[in-house]
This record gives sequence, C-alpha cells and structure tokens, in this order.
Amino acid sequence: MEAFLNPKSVLLVGVTRQTGVGSYNNLEVMRRYGYEGPIYVVHPSVSEILGHRTYRSVAEVPQVPELAVISVGRDRVLPVVQDGIRKGIRNFVVISQGFADADAEGRALQDSLVELCRQNGARILGPNTMGILNAFDGFSTAFIDIARDPSPPPLTLVAQSGVLQVGIESFTGRLGKAIDIGNGCDIHFVDALRYCADDPQTEIIVLHMEGMRDGRTFVEVAASIATRKPIVVLKTGRSHAGAQAALSHTGSLVGEDAVFDAAFQKAGLLRVRSMVELRAVSKALLHFRPMEGPNLAVLTATGACGIMSADACEDFGLQLAPFPDKARSLLENPKISWHRLGNPVDLWPLGMVGGSFPDVLEKAAETVLAHEDTHAVLAIFPRMASPLHDNLRFEEVLRRVQEKNVSRKPFACWVYGDGAREEAERLDRIPGVACFPGIDEAVMGLAATYRFRQRSRRGASKVVPEQRAADIGPAVGAKAQGPEGVSSTAPSPQEKNQAQGGVLLGEAALEWLRRYGIPTAPSLVTTDPQEAARWAQEAGFPVVLKVVSPQWVHKSDMGGVVTGIQDAQALRRAFDDLVRRFRTASPRGELTGLQVQKHLSGWEMLFGIKRDPQFGPVLVAGMGGIYAEVFQDVRRALAPVSMEEAREMIMSLRLYPLLRGVRGQPPAHLDALVDALVHLSDLAWDHPEVAELDINPLFASADGCCAVDCRIVIG
Repeated sequence: MEAFLNPKSVLLVGVTRQTGVGSYNNLEVMRRYGYEGPIYVVHPSVSEILGHRTYRSVAEVPQVPELAVISVGRDRVLPVVQDGIRKGIRNFVVISQGFADADAEGRALQDSLVELCRQNGARILGPNTMGILNAFDGFSTAFIDIARDPSPPPLTLVAQSGVLQVGIESFTGRLGKAIDIGNGCDIHFVDALRYCADDPQTEIIVLHMEGMRDGRTFVEVAASIATRKPIVVLKTGRSHAGAQAALSHTGSLVGEDAVFDAAFQKAGLLRVRSMVELRAVSKALLHFRPMEGPNLAVLTATGACGIMSADACEDFGLQLAPFPDKARSLLENPKISWHRLGNPVDLWPLGMVGGSFPDVLEKAAETVLAHEDTHAVLAIFPRMASPLHDNLRFEEVLRRVQEKNVSRKPFACWVYGDGAREEAERLDRIPGVACFPGIDEAVMGLAATYRFRQRSRRGASKVVPEQRAADIGPAVGAKAQGPEGVSSTAPSPQEKNQAQGGVLLGEAALEWLRRYGIPTAPSLVTTDPQEAARWAQEAGFPVVLKVVSPQWVHKSDMGGVVTGIQDAQALRRAFDDLVRRFRTASPRGELTGLQVQKHLSGWEMLFGIKRDPQFGPVLVAGMGGIYAEVFQDVRRALAPVSMEEAREMIMSLRLYPLLRGVRGQPPAHLDALVDALVHLSDLAWDHPEVAELDINPLFASADGCCAVDCRIVIG
C-alpha cells in the first residue's frame, strides 16, 4: 500500500490536454497538491501538457513507474493495464467509471481486469474511484483540486466514495490521508486496515462502508487494531430491505444491518449513524485524550442548556459528575444565597454578581477538572459581536485552565451568539480543547472517546474459539434427560448426512443441543398414543403435546400445541385431536410424530443461530415465545462468544430486569443462561452446515434453563 500512498514515480494515462478552470486535469491537481516525484504522461495526440513531455504509449516511457493512474474510457482500461504489466508496473489506480457500478458488461470487464492482475501479481485500487489523498507527502490522484492541510492530522479515511474526500469539512472535518476503494475489485477494507495498523502517521481510522467482502477476515484484522487505534465506521444502507426470508424466528430477527452491528461490536469498532455524528466523533478523537470514565461536568451560562446537556448524557451513554464540595465553597456567593450549585452548574448569576463571567468560568473549570470523579468538562458560554459585550472573551481563560489540567481531561465547548464562529476557531487551537456545533455533538464526541477507552481496557474479542476439550460437559443448571443419559460428543457423520438440506425438529434437534451440554426438557416423539401416555405417567404430569412435521415449522400458529395436559385420558384425547387436525390441514404433509414433553415454566427466551455469508455464525438471544418477532427484544453477536460477551448480551435485553426477579419472584439462573449461550456458540462454530437454529422457547428459572423446542435448518 505504500506504493499507492507515496509512490516514487507515477504514470498518468488519460490526462486531458485542457488545463485551468473546469478541466479536471489530474496532472494539474497532482502538482498543485505538492507531488514532487517524476510524472510520466501518456497521450497519443500532443507532445506536452503543463510542461511535461508526453509519450504516445506506455512502452515508450523510459522508466518503470511505481504507480499507474488510469482515467480512460472503460473499454480502453484493460489494454492499458496489459501494457503497464508488460512494462513492469504492478500498482494501478483506475479512476474510470462504468464497471460493476454500471451494468453487466461493466461487471464482465471488471472481472477480466481482476483476473489479469491476479495472474501477474499486480494490485488495483478502484475502478470508479478518486484514489489517494496524502497530505503528509503531498500526493493526490484526484481530478478535483482539494486544499492540502498544512498540518495534517493523524486521521486516515477509507471510503467507498470520493465525496468524502471532496467534502472533508462536512464529514471528518480534517484528514491526513484518504483511500477511496471505489468498486473495491481488488484492494478493499482489509488491505487498507493492514496498512493503517503499522502506519505511524495514522492514529485514527475512519471507514465509510457501503458493502463488505471477506467479512470474517475484516473482523479479525479490525479487532487486532481497534484496542490501540480507534476505528470509526459509518455504514450506510441500514434499512431492513436487505433482510432475507427465513424458516426460523432467529432468521427473521437477523437482518443485514443487524449482522453488521454484531460484526462491528465484535471487532471493537465505533459505529456512527449520521454525518453529524461522524464529524463530532472525528473531532473529539483528534482533539482529546479518551475519557477515563463516564462522568461529565457541565459549566453553563444558562440553565436551559444544562438541562439539554443532561438529556444528551442519557442519550449517548455518559452521566453527570458529582459536584465537588470544594467548588461549591469556592463559588457560592452569599449575595445570592438562593443560588445553590450542582451539576450542571449555572454560572451566569455568579458572573453577574461578581462582575466577570469568564473569571467565574475559569475558577469553576479549574476546580472540577482537579476533582478525581470528573472525567471531562463541557463548557457552554456566549460570544457576542457587539462591543458592549467585549468582556466575553475566553481564549486566554481556557489557555490558563489547560495549563493546570495536568491529567489532560477533555474540555469540550459549545459557544453561541453572533461572534461564536470566530471564537470557536480560536479555541480549537488550544491543545485539548474542542468546540462543537451544538450540545448533542459535544456529548456524542466525548462519549465515543469513553467507549474507545472501555474497549481498549477490555482487550480484543476472540474471533476464533479457544481450544477446548473434545467432550463437552453439562451446562450449569442442566436437568436430567431420562434413562438413556446424555451423549457429550458431536453428532455423527451419519446423522449429519441424514439432515443435509433439510430441517431437524423435535427430538432430532434437541439431541444436538444435549450433546453440547445445553439442557433440554425430557420428551418423547411417538406415533402411538398409548406409548405417549405410558411415558407421561413415568415422567409425571402435567405434560405438553406438539406436532412434529416439516410442514408445521411454526406449530403454535397452526394449532399444533396442547399445553397443561393433566392425565393419561386427556393426553390420549389430545393426541387424537392433534393427528386429526394435522391430517385435515395438511393431507399430504409428513407427520414425524407427536412429541410429549414435561411441562415446564419460567421466563420464555429465544436463543438462536443464523449463518451469514460474510461473517459466519451470528448468535441471537432475546425474548422468546409466540411474540418474539413482535417485540424484537434481541441482542446479536458473532460467534464465538466469551462468557463475558454472553453475559453482556443477556444483561442488555429489555427483558433482563424481569430475569433479575420482580414482585417476589426469584431471579433466573443467569450463569445457566450464559453457559448455554456459550455452548450454543461452540455448536455454531463447529457445524458450518447449520444455516439456522432456533431454540424457542428456552425457559429460564431459578433452577437453571431448559430448551423446550428447537428447529435446525441444514443447508
């Protein structure tokens, strides 16, 4: 990638002979941006452009350039690349459009281009790209004249559109380097991340993502970086239109964007969901050390904005810091005894009585920053253009505050009034200080730095499972499975072959869970009502009776479940009724049998697996029962999950306060749920043939957890 970001020499093919206004001449832009290396220009019609000698063909170029930048029509790109490869060039930026971004013919041309380069050990950036921007070394492949930052920040942008380079101010505010992967036919996010990982000029990585390939590799590479360099990602296309139809509850609850969310969480990325948030987070990471904790002190010139700040803290995951007693004794004025201080602290009355609001702000800022329970400060104050308010100047105040801010805690500002823009520009130049366009943006940015600190402390998530014993013991809180015992080995090859391309239901599915130590309810599948009654007498009433059929996957919706059966006579009657109902509704259906099962109680939960083509197995945990898809109280994570990740999934559910116990009910056995979820993760990782798996319900109680119903889609 170094050859793309800072090439020793460059070949340009497709440069227009026009220069100046409206020419979009990338030779002109490259020189204006500051590139000082040799540039070789190929043009069939003119002898020179902007003082550069041109060559009629690539073969005539006297040297082998390190990088070729191609801007010809799509039909001419492949021959030019072939000429470049014959010349010895191995790095190409293809600016040209009209490939996979256009039509089937363009897709075929792009595929041929990739194959040619793979056969010859060459790499391509693009096509359909602005290419590279490197403010450190003065190199740009763009055809748009973009101002070079005179003091480049350590932020590298990797995008799937050139608009983020052209509109820097609207997206990241500033950047040091940019890589537009365009169609990403060869060089993609993984290549760019590997470059950024070891680049000393990159401390912050920002990704603009429309799509993904090599999802698992992306997660592995990103996870290895994200604890030491923050990675911010703006993923567009978040609608549910990408969700695919599925046979299970789990499948319907895992849409495309939900999988990306799980992948970003696994890798430790900071996801933003709008341009506003992207700019706020980028600015905060550029200006601040990460917050060491969640406590924010708010110093304001108006109580209304203090309330807004408190709301923003709740929205974005921060909390108000305790107000230090030292600050209260230092600041409170007996002339306004009614004015009691807390956080947020309205300083304007103190400034009016004391004669100087900036002085009061300075004292308050120094005191709260020195308090160990304050992790950052948000200051809100006016700057007016009128000479009558020329006393409201804050640059020197904040410089003095920062000199005493030895822990370098973040100091965010929102300045309002008709002189705010100029004041904000001055304050932004103070180390450790940043001014934001509003309160929400300030808190967004601060909260992102705290999330990065949390993830850095936690360390990288495991993206492949740890080595474990061949046999898997029973889960915490496991219940007895009956006289035949529980096997702890994986399903045999014969069993897997029987299930290829089908759906496993009832006992066949539950057996897979048992073999991974996931507790299941005692049950029997039979076509004989007398056998069902004998089993129920031995197991103990009450019992539940269920239809087992590939045609009745969602059997509750079909009327295929009878609960609360109290005796053998009622069981036989329910058995005959269910068989009759099935035959009437599905005369050509396949009835495997009826499952008689011990009746259990507890909180209904859903555990599941959905295999994503990019990222592999995705685990789901959430509220179960017949309304699972209605309430959609679910959390998702890429397998494998650790005990800590499994616990976080369950504790983040809206259902969790109920699992802790309410109105005298005992709490559910959290460790049993965590253990079962980790074992399910192991099953997902071990068996790539499992396309979907749905445990619904899994009953959670004080005694443990127990899977009552399971379906497995093999594909």
